[in-house]
Amino acid sequence: MSTPADFDLWDETTPSGVVVVHVSGELDLATVPRLEEALSAAPNGTRVVIDLSTCTFLDSSGVRVLASAARAAEAVGGRTELVVTEDSGIARVLEITSMGTLARIHPSLDAAL
Repeated sequence: MSTPADFDLWDETTPSGVVVVHVSGELDLATVPRLEEALSAAPNGTRVVIDLSTCTFLDSSGVRVLASAARAAEAVGGRTELVVTEDSGIARVLEITSMGTLARIHPSLDAAL
């Protein structure tokens, strides 16, 4: 499992109202509570972009949080989208788990916004 030094998370809201949550480092059982907290703070019905472009590791607990966020957002008229560099191990994990069926996946933050 990761240590706090292996993980960082920050969010911002764009002028158009999109909430962007940046995840850096290892997203695993020890760090997913911070992501869950950040996602729960987003207003219902909001478009949320989770930027995983600097995420270096993603385990099943991270995938679970991403899938739950996408389902919850859709249930209240929102949308969850992911940013993942195409050549990363993270992209492979999302491909294997079919996350693209729950959330739109973009190759860059600019493409997502």
